[in-house]
Amino acid sequence: MEQGRLVPQYQLVAKQLLRISKSLNEIFQDQLNIAFDLNAQNMFRIDQERHAVHVANGLFQLKFYAPESPLKSILQCDFTYSGQKAEAFEEFILHDLYFLTGDLKPQHSLFLRQKAQQLRQLLLEQIYVWVNGAERISTYLKYLRVDEAEIIDQLMMNAGIYHSKVLTDYVLNKTALPAAIVQMLQQICSIQVVCGDEFLALQPLMECLDEFCFSASQFLPAAMYRIMALSFEERFNLNELIEHQDDIQLLYRHAQEKAQLLGFVRLMRRELWQRDDLLSKHNFLHASSTVWQKKVAKLPLFDYPRTVNWLFKQSGDVLDWLSRHIQHSSVRVAVTALSFLDTSQVHPQVILATLQYFQHSSARMFIHSCHYFAMQEEWFKHENNQSVVLKGQRQALDDHRIAISPSILYLDEWMELMRSVAKGNEQTVKKIYLRLSRVMQAYMLHLQKITQALPEDLMFYLRPDTHQNRDFYPVLQRYKMQLDAFRQIFYLRGRHTRVSVFDSYVRDYLVDYFSDNKTILKSMTWMGLFHQAIHWHDQIQKQEIIAQLKKNYAEAVWQPLMVEKKTQFAGWSFEELADLDRIIEESKRCHHCLAVSYAQRIMEGEYVAFHMASKTGTHHMTLGCHLREGQLLYDQLEYPHNQKAEYLFVNIALQFISWLNLQLIAFK
Repeated sequence: MEQGRLVPQYQLVAKQLLRISKSLNEIFQDQLNIAFDLNAQNMFRIDQERHAVHVANGLFQLKFYAPESPLKSILQCDFTYSGQKAEAFEEFILHDLYFLTGDLKPQHSLFLRQKAQQLRQLLLEQIYVWVNGAERISTYLKYLRVDEAEIIDQLMMNAGIYHSKVLTDYVLNKTALPAAIVQMLQQICSIQVVCGDEFLALQPLMECLDEFCFSASQFLPAAMYRIMALSFEERFNLNELIEHQDDIQLLYRHAQEKAQLLGFVRLMRRELWQRDDLLSKHNFLHASSTVWQKKVAKLPLFDYPRTVNWLFKQSGDVLDWLSRHIQHSSVRVAVTALSFLDTSQVHPQVILATLQYFQHSSARMFIHSCHYFAMQEEWFKHENNQSVVLKGQRQALDDHRIAISPSILYLDEWMELMRSVAKGNEQTVKKIYLRLSRVMQAYMLHLQKITQALPEDLMFYLRPDTHQNRDFYPVLQRYKMQLDAFRQIFYLRGRHTRVSVFDSYVRDYLVDYFSDNKTILKSMTWMGLFHQAIHWHDQIQKQEIIAQLKKNYAEAVWQPLMVEKKTQFAGWSFEELADLDRIIEESKRCHHCLAVSYAQRIMEGEYVAFHMASKTGTHHMTLGCHLREGQLLYDQLEYPHNQKAEYLFVNIALQFISWLNLQLIAFK
């Protein structure tokens, strides 16, 4: 019989055995005395004040100590009961349970089920060991009476577990019991067999286990958790915590005094962690600082005290992200631009979202501004510039300066050139950063405005990538907000266009906008830039379509309807647009979609377009007509920018069409 089908039978037999045998019932009761009150709710009980965790209703203890404690270890574990140590269970708690730090997505239910089953099995097996269950069963079998053997045999055979009087034969004839039967009988009185899934039900156990995996910030001292969350960005187990004790010892004071800046320690030389001035402003501002690892790249991190002062006022969330990306010069540019703004009243999550939005594009915008001022103020001829020259200029053979162009490839060189010319003058630097600062301000203020009514708990979920976090939907439900309603807050809308505020739609336009050195007014809003971006994207799309038309139909020719290039009618001039270049020219000059939407139909003989102009030249319009069976049918008459023409002029166009149709009939 299959093992899976035998388990329920074991449970039924086990319950009957407990009723007929006092010895077996005592084994079961001894287990219950240990585990009677055990449930999912008290499996992990956290004492935040004492930094302790009581496991399995207090059977085991975990106690965490700050490094300044006289104890040698930061974690004291007690996995003993009545002098016996639960080694397998300790191994599970210290090595197999992971505490999530940066990976806040829900844990997979199959993974949680497997861990919950493992936890329950290890615990119940340990309790069975504590009561010497297997040994007591062996002793019971050794002194088994015939009448009891016959009853147990009958129960086993009725349940289909075996088919002969194994125990009776064992008692009467002293025959050896099969190993499988002995093993089965040794476990039959355990809680696992007697109670099955009723004891420590899996679903509640999975839920409490899941909560515990996200609870490290509750039971660890705050400074210790801060260090672990930075050292293990996704997850850690308690064994890794123990192994990390030396690092915790070195960083603990910094984590207490300057917790928000601690992320930068990951970029610093470990042998210098004990220094009192490790996180001082000096190390962020001077190239002579020796605390940084080589992977930081360019030093100093920042050139101006204003930027460092701004940095030191930011939240841990902002600074953690910056410390992970600060080796990229483009991020330093974005930080410098933002430091010229007053962000004291802006939510940290809005500041973070702004930095993330501009982290790459800020470099290109900065370079465009630098190039403009370099040309205006002759930076390349400046006495302090000894390192670069504009690409394309003549260089002597002994001139070893680097030739640069306004390209992202030369970002560090442009930053160095500006540093040389400005010589620490923040007003000069502010002038160069002004346009970038203003567009970042427009974005930041827009985000602040659209989120100002949101509860504080929801501010952590502004960016779409956070919507996968396990707590996002519960927080939405707490405030009775639908997911779609929340996401609608972050859409920009205008002229049949809807894009997310986190989309690159406006940012792409800004890079092009900066290349023309256009002024950014202080009053500029993100919605204003969005509407400009709509027009820019429309133009780009039209240009792409026109280019494709030229490529596909460069050699296309078709027979025009009119013999003459232009025809005069009722004081108006009508010119048939009879070749591709003329169609494209009309579209560009009148800012409409003739080339994009109608060129192919014109070439295929389904549509005809005319340029219609008054004798005085004061009115210019585009007339469009369907061509069916050799006759024109009026479709539309529009001024530039798709503005509809007045009825008076439409009537003239209709008269022209009627006249031309008669001409077409006559030519047949």
